[in-house]
Amino acid sequence: MRTMSDWWLIFMIIMDAVLLTGCIVSIFWQAQIVLRAHYNYWPFLLGLMVVGWGWTGAGIANNWVRWLLVLFLAGFLLNCIQAGVGGIGDKRLVNNGFISSVIRYDRLAGITLVPVTLPNGKDRVVAIFITTTQRRIQLTFSQALPTIQEELRKLVPGSTPIEIQNIEQ
Repeated sequence: MRTMSDWWLIFMIIMDAVLLTGCIVSIFWQAQIVLRAHYNYWPFLLGLMVVGWGWTGAGIANNWVRWLLVLFLAGFLLNCIQAGVGGIGDKRLVNNGFISSVIRYDRLAGITLVPVTLPNGKDRVVAIFITTTQRRIQLTFSQALPTIQEELRKLVPGSTPIEIQNIEQ
């Protein structure tokens, strides 16, 4: 008969494997990004809070579980760091976020590009990708609008409209 600590050990091994697999999958898709979007800091900040909270429980576990917990927290923090990366990949759109997803370009119903000038004078392009299931994905780029348009035209099917919207400032 297994004790509670045995089940906890098995659970931690499974969670570590899932997190490390997620890291590998993220690295695979992020390596294919052609135009990087701005980094999203919120997953990283959330990860720091969860790791800080989880670290307080590391002292109460036995030796094996403690090391598995440290590995889990490190994998979780690495996933949170990777969650901030997104952009236009050469095969798919890479969305940022903890449960990030990749979207095939033929699943996009439309793209809206909004050039914006920030108060400090820097130019940004906000890209809103709308999927065929009406899901909206927003990424912010520091590249010039023509560069983003050109890259999207190469990757997106011709039937997908790319609309430019200007904001009155």
